[in-house]
Amino acid sequence: MTDTRSTFRWTILTFVLALLVAGGAALAAEMGQADAEFTTAEVEGSKVWKGGGTTDLKGRSTPLTLKVSNPLAAEHGFAIDTMKVKDVIKPGETKTISVPLDAIDPAVSEHRVYCQLHPKHVAATLKVTK
Repeated sequence: MTDTRSTFRWTILTFVLALLVAGGAALAAEMGQADAEFTTAEVEGSKVWKGGGTTDLKGRSTPLTLKVSNPLAAEHGFAIDTMKVKDVIKPGETKTISVPLDAIDPAVSEHRVYCQLHPKHVAATLKVTK
């Protein structure tokens, strides 16, 4: 009898863990965690978007969540053409931008993140895997 109970408990535990792993991205979004974060900065006299990284979209059903911050004194653009994102971030502002999965160009794996207001600013890259 003990072996049956033990097997049942391990089966339930494995099932619960599988649910948690599968729903990790959705849980992170619900808890306010971003998939990627970007911040404006000045590096050696040039304005840049810092941040990015790689985000896995495989099996995902929730929108991509981007946390965007501008601690600098002027407003800056935040654009990702291949994700249909174009916004303006005011000085001192932090925004959360939600990108629907169907807005993400499936043919692109490296997405250029740039300031549409200031073309000389240095761009960042957000990579996605599927």
